[in-house]
Amino acid sequence: MVERDAPQIVLGVPHHAPIGVERIALARPEGSRIADENAVVYALVCFSALEAAGIGCRLVVASQAHDHDPNKDAESPYCRAAFERKATWLVECHGAGSRAPHDLELSAGRNRRAAALPVARRLTSELGRGFTVAAQTTPGTSHAVLLDANGHESPARLRFPALRTHSLAEAEARGMAALHLEAKLRFRSAGPRTGAPTRSGRRLGRALAHALARELGGDGVPAEDPAPA
Repeated sequence: MVERDAPQIVLGVPHHAPIGVERIALARPEGSRIADENAVVYALVCFSALEAAGIGCRLVVASQAHDHDPNKDAESPYCRAAFERKATWLVECHGAGSRAPHDLELSAGRNRRAAALPVARRLTSELGRGFTVAAQTTPGTSHAVLLDANGHESPARLRFPALRTHSLAEAEARGMAALHLEAKLRFRSAGPRTGAPTRSGRRLGRALAHALARELGGDGVPAEDPAPA
């Protein structure tokens, strides 16, 4: 867990595992589940950008959970840490497989305090060309629209609507908006020598930070320093 200042945003990564670890919760009575390999990568970029913008943020990561599903177990260390202090937003960062139909999916599960579509529009605009985002239109459903950077929107259906996710419902009960973001591996890969996020991962992390900062009424996040030659 990492925290800077009183958190306005909690960034959660409940199913993180290193690249190559495909399943977690191996000792869970209900059975194991798919891991979100390297999902922490773009969450860290987002956290750093929010910190640079002066927005209080708490980053909570559950890595290779052994006997439980962190965001579906109310008593898990992940949920206890995520809700230790009240914030305005909970945003959970996940990973989708190569067969997922969309680059990114954004939903609120059943959380009625959050609206995924306005955040997705900002996210898509910041990401720019080459990326699409499927955004939930109504909490509690898989109904969505598919957005691109040109402003095109078409009907879609979410593969991962997060309708059974305890943490999103618990956030609503505590007066917090909550979102669930699924990202393909291109956003979660890291450089083989440095472990640094790829260009796509940096773009997603910063675009997410910008969209959240705007949701809080700010001007976004500062421009990124040029990469060293």
